Amino acid sequence: MSMFLVRSFDDPKGYIELNRPDGTLPRTSSESYVPWGVSTHGKIVYAKTGEHTGWRGGTGQHRLRPYDTTVSQNRRRQCQSELGVMILNNPSFTAKAVSKVSNAMRLYLQSQDAATAMACIYKQIGHYFYTGGRFGFGRISESKKDDIGVDGVWRGIMQALLLGRLDQKMSIHDAIGRKVLPVLKGGQLVKYTNLATVVRQDWFDDPTRRGRVNAPVRAPVTTKGGISKLDTPAGGTVAQGRNRGVDMFSRDLHRTRDKDADAYYDDADARNLLFGAGISGTTGTLLQAGIAFGKLTAAEDLKQYTLAIIGYLVGGGMHSYHETMAVASKVGVPYNPGAFETSMPESFRRSGLYTAWRANFYDIVVLGATHWRNNSGYLPSHLNKELTSPA
Repeated sequence: MSMFLVRSFDDPKGYIELNRPDGTLPRTSSESYVPWGVSTHGKIVYAKTGEHTGWRGGTGQHRLRPYDTTVSQNRRRQCQSELGVMILNNPSFTAKAVSKVSNAMRLYLQSQDAATAMACIYKQIGHYFYTGGRFGFGRISESKKDDIGVDGVWRGIMQALLLGRLDQKMSIHDAIGRKVLPVLKGGQLVKYTNLATVVRQDWFDDPTRRGRVNAPVRAPVTTKGGISKLDTPAGGTVAQGRNRGVDMFSRDLHRTRDKDADAYYDDADARNLLFGAGISGTTGTLLQAGIAFGKLTAAEDLKQYTLAIIGYLVGGGMHSYHETMAVASKVGVPYNPGAFETSMPESFRRSGLYTAWRANFYDIVVLGATHWRNNSGYLPSHLNKELTSPA
């Protein structure tokens, strides 16, 4: 049983309570609903499509504010932040898929000549996990790798693949795919390389076209989870202080025009989706590693692994949900831009945590694809004179 607040022209409050045993609002050709207002207690008021255009805000304790562009984006940040941190704190939801990749990587490394593999791990990725005081998310220690030694770095990374936190495992998966596999080679390299053309495009790595610039203020080291603003309570905390990507970058309003980048930003703007730190290249390299090593082809496995990526990147504050899912959809993960339900694995959807999160953010989880009506009116790229034409 779920209770929704629904606009009413007759009730003096301006809305009524509607109890729905199935936990959903009707969504048919004759009756459907969209987010319309917000109460003083932060509760969402829905209006029947066709009755959502006028505004009557109520008075006193029943005063409402419109569900507008700002509300839509703030609700997205809260929803995505809570999801990401929840996944980091509850690794059982993604354990099956993540374990397949971790175990396959351990076997791959153990099958190599021991001295060669250990030296490669130390040289190529040891500094990502024994950071010498740097604050990379998923690090094992802030000690210098030189102080830990080749054997210590090897043991630490192999143990973290087995017993580490989710952020550590995902960071290791990415590093092994990007830095170790091209050196040690093997059958996985062919699949990894072939997938690169599916999940990445040239503009992802071009600073003039990617659509982000360094933020004007240096990003602080923080344990704040998710992508909500630093001065808001949403999101909780994560295990490590780090620089969040959403604090390090801001949108480049003068990026160089590019056909594919234009299409990405125009679609996101039309749907009132969030800019976090630009489209996620890390999502692509993680999916390359996951599929190449873990042979993740079943729909549930892909959804679980994508949810682990969301925990790592969205919970870690590095990217928005859309910046991740726009890439994951390229390998077949279902995604209705702006909404969540069809993208979530059954391991999560069967849980009480999912039920509560969905109820709290029904306007986003279920109806997030309707927020084109709340978009902020960005000019489409072909009309935007602020963009830079290519040389």
